[in-house]
Amino acid sequence: MKKRILLCLLMVLPMIVSAQDTENYGAVWTEVGVTKVLPYDFTLDAGVGFRTFDWFNDANRFDASIGVGYKLGKYVKFGLSYTFIAKHYLEKSEYKYSGDYDFSSYQGPGYTAPDGLTYAYEGYNVDAAHWAPRHRVSFDVSADKRFWKTLRIGLRERYQFTHQSARSVNRTKYRLNDDVEESESYDAEDMTATQTVKEKDAWNRHLLRSRLKFSIDRKGWDWEPFVSVEAHNDMGARWHLDKIRAAAGTEYAAGKQHKISAAYIFTHENDDDGNENIHAISIGYKFKF
Repeated sequence: MKKRILLCLLMVLPMIVSAQDTENYGAVWTEVGVTKVLPYDFTLDAGVGFRTFDWFNDANRFDASIGVGYKLGKYVKFGLSYTFIAKHYLEKSEYKYSGDYDFSSYQGPGYTAPDGLTYAYEGYNVDAAHWAPRHRVSFDVSADKRFWKTLRIGLRERYQFTHQSARSVNRTKYRLNDDVEESESYDAEDMTATQTVKEKDAWNRHLLRSRLKFSIDRKGWDWEPFVSVEAHNDMGARWHLDKIRAAAGTEYAAGKQHKISAAYIFTHENDDDGNENIHAISIGYKFKF
């Protein structure tokens, strides 16, 4: 048993090590859910969640979901759900130069680009922090089975469609005054600020989320420790790997209706939301009746 769990952890370790060159952030994820058992093996599910970024310094997102599930036999389950997400975008700066070079790795005024040329610094833009709505529909098929009366192995495949609505963002443009000479640094009086509005386009994303989960599930135990690994593949971008997510935690059944969960979740993101590592503490509660 211990060897099998160790093997799962060794599968996750190379993914974590390979993602150590990006920025690391902490987060707290909370979730509350309710499940109503319906006739003919159907269930009705609803939940709300809230996530922070940089631990408790910034809000990251709020979500509310509703869905239906159907259990086919002892091992297979289908699910269909809708989730409304309010995504919080932090304040973002964008440096401007004369020329067409992409200065995403900007190091300061007078920066010499990799092509060996020095471009004239013009100023920068600041997009204000804002909330933006997202709409998400998910369909999943999952199967799990218990082996040797202890080890439960589960596999879930989820198709996820997300629509990001168009939005207007308040933007401040800072530009160097005409009489300012090239320098290694600039003060506030060297620039003129202009308030504008930036229109952000809507977009759609199609993902396939594949998750493998191992847990210790013995009859008579209230605790169920688990480890899992999940891959997010962008179906609209030649199956680009957007996210790798690994989790380790436990669930506790406080009676037949109440379940509490706590876990550590590592996520390496490489999508439109950023290229970073997220270390999250997840806490959840579910009520079933």
